[in-house]
Amino acid sequence: MFTDNFCRYEFKFPVSAGVMDAMLRDLEPFVEKDAYANAHGFYCLSSIYFDNDIDQCFHETMNGERYRQKIRLRVYRSAGDMSGASGVDAVRDEPLDDDCPAFFEIKSKINGLVMKRRVKMRLADAMAFTALTQKQLAEGTEARLVLTDENAETLKRFGASSIQILREIQYIILSKKLRPRNVVSYERLALFAKDDPELRVTFDLNVRTRGDDLDLAAGTQGRLSTPPGTAVLELKTGREIPLWLVKIAAKYGYRNNTFSKYCSYYVNMLPAESLYGEYAAAMHNRPERIRDSAQAQ
Repeated sequence: MFTDNFCRYEFKFPVSAGVMDAMLRDLEPFVEKDAYANAHGFYCLSSIYFDNDIDQCFHETMNGERYRQKIRLRVYRSAGDMSGASGVDAVRDEPLDDDCPAFFEIKSKINGLVMKRRVKMRLADAMAFTALTQKQLAEGTEARLVLTDENAETLKRFGASSIQILREIQYIILSKKLRPRNVVSYERLALFAKDDPELRVTFDLNVRTRGDDLDLAAGTQGRLSTPPGTAVLELKTGREIPLWLVKIAAKYGYRNNTFSKYCSYYVNMLPAESLYGEYAAAMHNRPERIRDSAQAQ
């Protein structure tokens, strides 16, 4: 069931393929595969992230601002069997048509609490809405335009599930002068707790990004921004983490770490000697942060 507004906590940790496989064995009695995934439990996500000329969203994340906000446009794709964490060859980069469901999202974070407001619409309509906002930026349109009745009528043609949330997205884009910045794609092994569907455990593989061809219909190609054989584990819950999951996380030395898929794009761009270059590399690529399977046993 589509939900347009929800809050939860998200905890992230990069793990090796060996740790991922070992954790999956421990998790098996407690979790089930996501109903929207394929027979192997995987699906693929592709997102366009927005930012402005001063990289505001990037800096807010890297500086650990208590309140930060991102705008992204996301679609879901098919995935292969993704054996282990080295499944690049198993990626099924199937074409998307204009009617593919797309999700425009406001993702905010306040003191660790993640809040999402999103609309569902056709991919063609989402790209047309993006083009409209970029045209308005080029024309110097003020953000207060979104409050007018005329604008509300204009937005109706995009067929969004919520005009109000679409107006909020438009306002943020115009006020912060956001533009499509990069495409981030990855395969996700998605699980949820048998006794609590709101508790989700996911492993994201093959995180890859590109800064050109900013059209989701163009495919999922991009440069890998995580080390080979690495997955990003995420625990997502609106409540307390149950004891069984705490014990499994403790077994593998789990500690919450910073990892931003959007910011990982910059790992491939920033000079290593720069302040952010060093920090980004430390957050995303430092080998000692990724525990191997021997340590997990």
